[in-house]
Amino acid sequence: MMNQELSGMTAPDQIQAEIDNLSAEEKQMAKQSLMEIRAIIEQLMAQGASEEEIMQMLADLGITMEQLEFAEQLFSDNNELGINI
Repeated sequence: MMNQELSGMTAPDQIQAEIDNLSAEEKQMAKQSLMEIRAIIEQLMAQGASEEEIMQMLADLGITMEQLEFAEQLFSDNNELGINI
């Protein structure tokens, strides 16, 4: 069951296998992109953007808020997902 997708999410061991295939440069680029997206969201919020507008901006980038939050957890110093970056 660990290798199956649950509720549309990929199993942790599959995610870990994909991460292990990334170079240090690719991981750093992903982290930088994540920080840039978060900064844009904060800027939009400060300018009074609605949640719908923020969700649309993320959709335009091809991601959801859930995916963004998951990525933030992965790169967090307190990563409790059992996945190593």
